[in-house]
Amino acid sequence: MTVLVAFMANAQSCPDNNHPHAIDLGLPSGTMWACCNVDTDNSRSQSPTNYGGYYAWGETETKSKYNWSNYLHCDGSESTCHDIGRDIAGTEYDVAHVHWGGSWVMPSQGQIQELISQCSYTGVTENDVEGGLFTGPNGCTIFLPATDVHWNDFVECIDHDGYYWSSTQSPYSLEAYCFSFDLPWGGGYGAYERGLGLTVRPVMSGTTNIVRPKSSDKTCQDIYSIYGVKVSDTIANTKTLLPGIYIVNGKKVILK
Repeated sequence: MTVLVAFMANAQSCPDNNHPHAIDLGLPSGTMWACCNVDTDNSRSQSPTNYGGYYAWGETETKSKYNWSNYLHCDGSESTCHDIGRDIAGTEYDVAHVHWGGSWVMPSQGQIQELISQCSYTGVTENDVEGGLFTGPNGCTIFLPATDVHWNDFVECIDHDGYYWSSTQSPYSLEAYCFSFDLPWGGGYGAYERGLGLTVRPVMSGTTNIVRPKSSDKTCQDIYSIYGVKVSDTIANTKTLLPGIYIVNGKKVILK
């Protein structure tokens, strides 16, 4: 599936309904967070208030029941978990990268820690959906619905807490790190069993070395504005563009 992306900088919310957008929260690492969760069900429209799909860690499709007997990366029990890597971001086991492509990946434990430490948190309700509003150092925000936990046929913690997978496995092979938040109190992270069904909020890694691309760089092709609008079909035409932030080959560059 090809996902068109609008990149947001110095704007507090999505400019339109063509989700997902990559929201620049002004984080020190330059990491940009998606405005909505991964959802592999094409019958549902993507939006910041949709829960999205539920995935066991390292799986890329939803299912009706989540337990060790049907977890793809074990042999029927938690004691037989397969090693698929300490960090699955950008691999065949990363549901964000597999379905959204480009530079989208699951967030690492470190990126989750940064979100918690650098952003202010408020429990809010948007379109009758409870969740957490995270405001970055630059004033931009993302809304994360209070998703639930799926195990067997049970749904736990619905509308009270949010649970989102990271790409990072814990030191214990049967667990991976998860970002969670409690509506009144805010966010934290812990390790959860990999066979649980949780939601995923993708990220794009930022760069602190932003330069004007050279016209001799043959890998550079189309240039887009931060709102996803194509403004040039060749890097040689950058001299005709106004100074600002643009997207070249999926990366943010600054033209001065």
